[in-house]
Amino acid sequence: MGQMAEKLFGFSKDDLELLPLRVHKEETLRGYLLLMFITLIVFVLLKKTIGSKYTVEEVLLTMRNLKCKVYDNEIIVQELAKQQKEIVEKLNIIVPKKVGV
Repeated sequence: MGQMAEKLFGFSKDDLELLPLRVHKEETLRGYLLLMFITLIVFVLLKKTIGSKYTVEEVLLTMRNLKCKVYDNEIIVQELAKQQKEIVEKLNIIVPKKVGV
């Protein structure tokens, strides 16, 4: 259990760039820490799910390039690149062809 806590703290410090932290209100600090905790959970789950083929950063950068055409009544998702297809299959994500607005 102690090793897991150390790993998570390491992720927080290194990957999420949690520290140094400068805030003026305790309320701001609490909100920031909650947001970082949620981010850490998503990061760890994503890392666990994608395995060793891609890093979390690669997944996020690759999926950031997902393109859509936006019309008045619908949004049409462009065809996924090969790497994007692999990622959505690995993560069990269903990408719709079009979405009504």
